[in-house]
Amino acid sequence: MRSTTEPVSTVAGNGGTGLVDPAPSGKPFAREPRRDALRRLLSESSLTAPLRRVWAGLGTCLMYHRLCTDDFIPEGRFWPNRELVVREGEFDRQMAYLARNHNCLSLPDAVRLLRSGRLPKRSVIVTFDDGYLDNLTLALPILKAHGVPATIYITTGMVENTTTPWWYELEQIIRRQDHLEFEWNGRPRSEKIIDSRRKRDCYERINRMMKSMNPADQRRLLERLSNDAGRRLQGGWEVLDRGQVRHLAKEPLITIGAHTHRHPVLSSLPPGQLRVELQGSRRLLEEWTGTPVTHLAYPFGGRQQAGSREFHAAEELGFESATTTRLGHLHAFHARRLFTLPRIAIGHDDTMTRFRWKLSGLECVVRRPFSPLAA
Repeated sequence: MRSTTEPVSTVAGNGGTGLVDPAPSGKPFAREPRRDALRRLLSESSLTAPLRRVWAGLGTCLMYHRLCTDDFIPEGRFWPNRELVVREGEFDRQMAYLARNHNCLSLPDAVRLLRSGRLPKRSVIVTFDDGYLDNLTLALPILKAHGVPATIYITTGMVENTTTPWWYELEQIIRRQDHLEFEWNGRPRSEKIIDSRRKRDCYERINRMMKSMNPADQRRLLERLSNDAGRRLQGGWEVLDRGQVRHLAKEPLITIGAHTHRHPVLSSLPPGQLRVELQGSRRLLEEWTGTPVTHLAYPFGGRQQAGSREFHAAEELGFESATTTRLGHLHAFHARRLFTLPRIAIGHDDTMTRFRWKLSGLECVVRRPFSPLAA
């Protein structure tokens, strides 16, 4: 086993995760000007207006994770988590656009209006998942500058440093190696990862394995990989601490939501552990902030990770809403489905043209043309 000697780049608030850029030049990701031109044309065309009215519904719940500074210069080509990051300048432009063109609502207000049948069209709710430090240091000043409310869903185990974002730790392990050998479930595995393509493929394979596991197995596999890579598991990821969560909860524009304690794949848990994850996260957040926590985001949140059992549990435990990662916009019928709310993910490669395209509903038309319902 050989270890590469590449330096690991960091992003403000990224916990040393070594965000990198896939462009051969090392410059920011090459945009897709032709596709953007087509998106712009379709977004403004009267021919697509009927589609936009149906698919965009009453509004949109946007999903972010973290920001990086504009002067960050990534290195290398391997960046499997690039879509979890938005540059602060791009985020500023996005929030300015929302403030000018949409009804920016807090999540509690949006849920109340949706439930009563009074949610106005072109409503937008901004949300962040996990609870990274840059939500406070980079995102909050921009949100305040434009008067845009946001909900930050906190993974309490990350705050307590008992849980790490394994997707970033896995990224670090793979970046620093050109060969992994490990045993799992009695089966030896060998991965030659000498270039960015092989690293990306390896990451996706192990990522799929991790998402099928409960938290204990995830930790064991990560420890196995870390030992093979000759490095210790790292704590101290740059996430919010208790005092910072408390500070954010006092901000008028910020709503604190629950995102479980260990960020597990909820569908992998037995019923008792599922309830512990939801209740435990809320209890800690309420202790830290002194305010009720009534909104939830399911970790990972796709069809395979959160289904009817999880939706019923959230409702039975007294949450007022729960968001998924299923692609979709908010419609009147979501007043009866407050625990299956869809979101639109915003990531590093979303130009302003693509951002408006996603808000328009046309992204949903392209990706699931037969139904405006959440995927």
